[in-house]
Amino acid sequence: MIRVYADALRFLNTFTDYERMASVYSPGDYNLERMRRLLCALGNPERAFLSLHIAGTKGKGSTAHLAEAILRESGYRTGLYTSPHLVDLRERIRLDGRQIGEADFTRLMAEMEPQLVRLRPTYFETMTAAAFLMFARRGVDYAVVEVGLGGRLDATNVILPAACAITTIDFDHMEKLGHTLREIAAEKAGILKPGVPAVSSPQPAAARRVLEARAPIHFPRFRVLTSRDFVLKFRTEGRPYELPVLGKHQAANAATALALVRRSGAIVNPGAVRRAFRNIRLPGRIERVGRRPTLIVDAAHNPVSALALAAALGAVPRRRLILVFGASRDKDVQAMLRALLPVADLAIFTKAANPRAAATSDLMRLAKGCPAVAAGSVARALALARKAAGPQDAIVVTGSFYVAGEALGLLKPHE
Repeated sequence: MIRVYADALRFLNTFTDYERMASVYSPGDYNLERMRRLLCALGNPERAFLSLHIAGTKGKGSTAHLAEAILRESGYRTGLYTSPHLVDLRERIRLDGRQIGEADFTRLMAEMEPQLVRLRPTYFETMTAAAFLMFARRGVDYAVVEVGLGGRLDATNVILPAACAITTIDFDHMEKLGHTLREIAAEKAGILKPGVPAVSSPQPAAARRVLEARAPIHFPRFRVLTSRDFVLKFRTEGRPYELPVLGKHQAANAATALALVRRSGAIVNPGAVRRAFRNIRLPGRIERVGRRPTLIVDAAHNPVSALALAAALGAVPRRRLILVFGASRDKDVQAMLRALLPVADLAIFTKAANPRAAATSDLMRLAKGCPAVAAGSVARALALARKAAGPQDAIVVTGSFYVAGEALGLLKPHE
């Protein structure tokens, strides 16, 4: 019986967690019927609020945070469901911008316990159902829901949203989603529903053709004005906006988020949008967490994310750049390092405490002439980086959500 938060965590961890496993994306492992049965047993909480649904390879988490912030600043009661978490699993479920408390999560798991024992959903299905139940219990007006993996067979794809968004599609999770952009786009497009407005970030031609064949898609226009010193200025919908972030790619995410909110029927004004953008925090997205030396944590975990990070680092003043890198072994690590090593003066290869983590010896073989050392843990890698860095240098920790999460847990107090 679940009485305290530790009980809830122990119980949750008895469920299969595909995020920490290498698995094949098949109807046998991933399907929506078990999720539908679970939600039905809980009273279909997903029908109690309006929702916005977001899929994509790159930028869907940032877009989700931005859309929620716009809605919240516009006076709506909001829920936000994202994954994976960086430090604390309660990050995945947010109410009005704040992660849920331990007592709330414990009550949720206790309420769900009989049905969870009966149906044995996965870890992700359990968290998704818990989010929907919390949003229903708290009477949110809008819930912004990020897809976990793919779209068509993702556990979140049981909602009938007010609007959908597809962020940039690229190569990732190919063993599950397909080895061509057409196949990957088809899985992402599985969240599109007849009659539901849809928006999209800029897409490669092959992906765009797939999306446009499925539904009428709005592609918001935007233009980057300047990007320096962690301030991005851009224009969309005929108005200028600012984000306290690094990386021109975030302009596309912000424009997509704004278009998504508007097409959902929510009433927003430019002042609310400006406040939302000005105050946004995007955890683990080229996030500056220290100065002298500059310390950046980014959860880039695929080639397109690594390319965006490398481009953004061009605007970071520094004498040298020290790269702390660890990745999952099922990722295209070689392509990620092709993007990142040319901007690094020293690479420190490490591994997260995760069974999917690539061995540091394998990463060292990919150093390709960049000075490199290995550290067996993220804590050790950070200690080495800080010892090697001077006040005018920059340290960038990246390669996976797990590496970024461990680093953030070590570097600063979490919420």
